[in-house]
Order: sequence, then C-alpha cells, then structure tokens
Amino acid sequence: MNLRKKFTAQRFCDEKFRRQIAISWLAVLLFPLLSVGQNRFGEIDSRRTQEINRLFEKFDRADSPGYAVGMIRNGKLVFARGFGSANLDYQVPITKGTVFNAASLSKQFTAACVAILIRRGQISLEDELSSFYPEAAKYGVPIRIKHLVYMTSGLKEYYRLPRPGGRNWQRDYFTVGDAIAASLNEPELDFQPGTKWAYSNVNYMLLAEIVARRSKMSFAEFARRNVFEPLGMRNTLFDDDVTRVVPLRAVGYNPREGGGFHKHDRVSPHYGGSGLHTTIEDLFLWNESFYTHKLGGIELTTLLESTKRFEHPKANDAFGLVWGEYRGLKNLWYEGGDLGFSSYMARFPSERFTIIVLSNLGNGNAQEKARQILDLVIESDQQRSAGVDP
Repeated sequence: MNLRKKFTAQRFCDEKFRRQIAISWLAVLLFPLLSVGQNRFGEIDSRRTQEINRLFEKFDRADSPGYAVGMIRNGKLVFARGFGSANLDYQVPITKGTVFNAASLSKQFTAACVAILIRRGQISLEDELSSFYPEAAKYGVPIRIKHLVYMTSGLKEYYRLPRPGGRNWQRDYFTVGDAIAASLNEPELDFQPGTKWAYSNVNYMLLAEIVARRSKMSFAEFARRNVFEPLGMRNTLFDDDVTRVVPLRAVGYNPREGGGFHKHDRVSPHYGGSGLHTTIEDLFLWNESFYTHKLGGIELTTLLESTKRFEHPKANDAFGLVWGEYRGLKNLWYEGGDLGFSSYMARFPSERFTIIVLSNLGNGNAQEKARQILDLVIESDQQRSAGVDP
C-alpha cells in the first residue's frame, strides 16, 4: 500500500471510530430520557425473591455445591445471594464474596487488556501474529490480532490435538506455552483467517501472551494493574499459578456416579481463554464500568462493544462478548464452563439491568438458571401497561 492510500485508509478508520464515539455519547446523553417508563424488568420484591430462591431450593444446603446469583439494576446490586457450599469438606457457604473460577467469562477481560494496548497505540487489530510468534509465518497468510479477538483465525484448538507421552489436557499439568505450541506446531490451519468462525481458547491464550510480550510484564500482572485495581476489584485475579492460595475460593465439583460429588482441583495454570477468578461483588464493579467508562473512557467502552464483519456470516461478536437477544431485549453476554464450574453474565444496556450466575457445579448450566430468573423478572408490555405482575 502506498503512503497516500495508507493515509486515506487510516483517516477513514479514524473518522469511522469518531462517528462510533459520537453515537455512543448520544446514547449516554439520551439514556435517562429513553429509559423512563420503558424498563421491562420488574422490581426484585419479596415475592420475586421467594420465587428465585425456589429455583435453587435443592442446592441451598450445606452438603451440596451451588450457585452465587447477582442482579444489577440502575447501578445497584439489587439481588446477591449464595446457595449451597463453596467447599464440601468444611461446608463453607457460598456468598456474594465467594471467588469462582469464571471460565470463559475470562475472555472479555483478556480482550479488555488488548483494547487498552490498542488505545495506547502499542498494538493494532491489524498487527500480524507472526510479529510475536514468527512460526505463524509458515501458514503463508497473515493471522492478525483481529482474527484472534473475533474467533476467526483458523488455528487448531489445542485440546483437540494429541499430547506427547499419552498425557491428557484435562487431567495433567500444562502451561499456556504448551497449549500454544501444540496449536502452532500444526502444519496447516483449519481454514483461511477471516473465512469461517470457530470458537477457540487458543486465540485468547495468544492474546494474553501478546499483551505480556508487548507490556513486558506477566499477563496476570498487567490485568491486575490496568483493570482490576483501577476498578477496585480486590478479589479478582488471573490464576497463573496453581500453587497460589486464593482466599474465599470455591472448589469445583461434578456429580459422582452412585451419589455424592467428585472434586475437581485446578491442575493447570491456563489463562487468557479462562483462568479468571472473581466474585459477584467484583463483577458488579466491572459491569458498572460500561456505564461510567471509568476504566478507559467512552472510547475504550465503544471498542469493547464493537463488532466486525469478515467473510463469514457471524457478525455479533464483540471483544470477548456476544451481542444477542432474550425475550425481545438486546443484551451483551457470555458463558463459561470448566471442570467443576459454570458461569453466565448478560447485560441489557437499554434497561441497565445485568444478571450474573456463577456455579461450582460442572453441570450447573448457569445460562439456563439465568434464563429461568429472567423469565421471573422480565415483564411483558401488557403486564407493564396493566400494572400486573408476571
């Protein structure tokens, strides 16, 4: 690309981003006017609280793993409760301050670290992976940071690949470096970057390592300094050391055949695509940053929520988040699952309502539980106009 074309393309991108910022500011200014009388989420009163409690009745006991549930409305944590035990050995109850392995909810935080470096001008979505991992050049086509963020790189997922010595990705220790090496050692991509969409943890492992290499500090330390500490998320971290003591951490479980539960210890310090440990209270602070823009201004928020079109039809991914809809309401959501854990978080921006469900049950299906709660608290238009509860 000659200099004139490059300048024109850059100017177009800058003007496009400025238009996005202007639209976002307009939304911020108009939000109070648009939301008056329009919110479809009913008050979390005593009756609804009882109905929600009944959904978790069979887990609300000392000898069962369970859930932490949070709901945020207009900047307030209007519901925060734990059901069941965080640790069955000692029957420690789950609370809003219990630290859960959030599994793939981690991706939005990894993406936020990437976005921070983009806003600082230290990396670009157009940067090639081969600039950080020269071995990626063998594929003969550029894999760019944007392909990693938006799950369209074509790289093979590490846990679908064999490990030497008969080792197992789930049961045996491995590092992020091991996983990345397994993927980049493959001679071919699954598809040309940008032509298909495929969910992949190794994309976000690579993003975490790019952040570390460019910032010259560990990824966990970068996230702590630039995301968690600025937002006051005191009990949140990326667990890059399985020997670390994490106060208030929940143990993961799955049902054992014949009754009882099987305990799952975290055996590998993988992060980027996973590895975030956090609480309902801290996720409340993260959620609010999308309205206050405390972390990096409205420019960062706009980038985190931005989508991008490629050659494939899927175009609802944002930065470690997905734009979706539930019962006619647009939301920005993600779910996670790891050995012994399940998680889900959905933000409804126009209603300024968010639901969070964290579970230390591998088959806890946090998304389904969240939807059951949403069905209790979302009012139909007819119910709102008539003043009738659902």
